[in-house]
Amino acid sequence: MMKNIKYIIILLFVAAFNYACENDDSIERRGKPAITVLNKTVTVTEGETATFDLEVDYAVANPINIRIDVLDDQGNPLVVTLPSGAPDSGNGLYDLVTLEDVFVPYNTWFESGYFQYGYTGGTGYIANFPAGQTSLQINIETLQDFIPNDTKIVNLKFTSTNLLEATIDEVVSINIENFVSNSLITRLDWSGDYLDNGINPCDGDTALDLDLELYYNGAFTDFSYSECPEELTILDTDPDGTYEIDASFWTSNGNTSSTVTNVPTTIIFTKPGIFYQEVDISSVFPLADGGLSDGNSSAITTFTVTKTGTTYTVTDSNNTQIAQGRNSNYRITKTQKKQFK
Repeated sequence: MMKNIKYIIILLFVAAFNYACENDDSIERRGKPAITVLNKTVTVTEGETATFDLEVDYAVANPINIRIDVLDDQGNPLVVTLPSGAPDSGNGLYDLVTLEDVFVPYNTWFESGYFQYGYTGGTGYIANFPAGQTSLQINIETLQDFIPNDTKIVNLKFTSTNLLEATIDEVVSINIENFVSNSLITRLDWSGDYLDNGINPCDGDTALDLDLELYYNGAFTDFSYSECPEELTILDTDPDGTYEIDASFWTSNGNTSSTVTNVPTTIIFTKPGIFYQEVDISSVFPLADGGLSDGNSSAITTFTVTKTGTTYTVTDSNNTQIAQGRNSNYRITKTQKKQFK
């Protein structure tokens, strides 16, 4: 009888030990935990962020790294970095490739130190998560293009890195629905790579400075002076009437270009998802002549918007619908304008 009691006690002890081990996360488990994507398809409107929720089987002691590839229509990873400078320069630098529909807010394979992850090509991003996590989120930003279009589908692939702290191999999808608005958005853009000194014409105190101003029935009501592109909005709830939009070149900051004569400038009028019109107004802004602040009083052009409810008619000074700009007198003085800058 005593032997039986001892045997039962031993069995109970072993069972309790095994249960404790199975439920003690401090003891390293064999293998690697699997990562499951809980929502493999996410639907958003242009400009919104698509969030994928991931679940890890169990927590691990080391950070988890997940590779993210944006796929083309054939299911192949898109290239997201290209060598900077001459292909044979060997400088080891890479530039980020701008994608058409999404922005991935994680470091590229290059920025993450691709040798560490075993990559030899210019595809993929790396999302890094702290140790001990069992719930993860991957956020992908979608881009708002204002152009009327059908729902777009972007596929991505989530895979394990060579560090392999956890395993995942999933293809997920983002359905991007058209952004529609009854407001009129005006955007002025002069970005590009055309200045002799190599600086970004949109970036910094020494860049080119172009502006938008809005007038309602002749009264100065709004402006956009410090962005690139500059942007103004006439809301659908704003009063009906006549609006005038001035697009102007404020200063060249002494910049020159051997590749372009005029500042390559476009003005876009859009009722997002419904109407989109782009106009080239480069001829109004000869770079060598400088801007208003540089003494060139011709560096300004005006468009007129007639608002009736949510219908907008955009014309130039000759009453031709969004054809070409014209030179215009100042609406506010240069001194007044400087107060806003």
